[in-house]
Amino acid sequence: MTAEIFTTTEQGFAVTGLRQAGVELALVPALGGRVISLRNTRTGREWCWHQPRPDWLWRNGPADDFGRSPQAGMDECVPTVAACTWRGRAIPDHGEVWNRAWTLDAAELAAGRLSATVPLGVSPLVFERSIGAGGPGAFIFNYTLRNTGPVPEEYLWCAHPLLAIAAGDRLVLPPEVATLRLDGGVGDRPIQRGDTWAYPEPFPGCRLDRFETPGMPRGCVKGFAGPLCPGLAVAAIANEATGDRLEVRWDTQVNRYLGLWLNRGHVRFHHVALEPTNGAPDSLAEAVGSWKQFSLIPAGGTVRWSVEWHVA
Repeated sequence: MTAEIFTTTEQGFAVTGLRQAGVELALVPALGGRVISLRNTRTGREWCWHQPRPDWLWRNGPADDFGRSPQAGMDECVPTVAACTWRGRAIPDHGEVWNRAWTLDAAELAAGRLSATVPLGVSPLVFERSIGAGGPGAFIFNYTLRNTGPVPEEYLWCAHPLLAIAAGDRLVLPPEVATLRLDGGVGDRPIQRGDTWAYPEPFPGCRLDRFETPGMPRGCVKGFAGPLCPGLAVAAIANEATGDRLEVRWDTQVNRYLGLWLNRGHVRFHHVALEPTNGAPDSLAEAVGSWKQFSLIPAGGTVRWSVEWHVA
């Protein structure tokens, strides 16, 4: 299946998108290939969150903290999420590709795909992402990560979609998820890295599947589920009242974990992120050191994976 390519602008930035029956996706190549819109054109539901201000897009530099970014929609985190030092390299917050200008491949664009290749600035890795139409209502994100260095390289990757929450939304995680291992948060009780919470109700009256956090309206929490069962994993946000549903589907052979970021009022933001990932926690140094949940690419090696986002 192919999708229609369209172009437009947003706040002076060139936008390129894909459109098929009932759904469209739009991204800004100059802002790290950031997907700023994933919309159900039948119901009008916009899944990508952005700040409630008219100037919600801007450029960042390679050393910027992610908290100073637009924090809008979907971006990519590789080879770390949290800033850390690894192999003597200072790897910036949320990795090395979200704050760089991407250039879409012209031949791929002509074939109906939004593809870009991005050499990392600090680590000896080359990241590629190609977005094309899947089945009805779906877009497939295909990824490649190459190690151009002379030794094996550890890495983390995660999808980083900040998604809008609407009244009546419910969170649906893979059925085997019964606990989350935390990577921190803010609430009305201590939230420590490494804590384990029961899912979906870690405390009486606090339902994560209803997007509730301790300390609302100011709470936030980051946790990880996994390793997940082998095969196809599916996580979703569903709204029974409206019928809207967003699913993310991925093969757990490469990405065995799911990160969950839930913000219910921290710095006045309300959004959720469903983050397929190959490891945990957010820091590559800690993923290799204490948690031992990461992946390794051989010298000169390549790893490939895909993620499907399905809008209904």
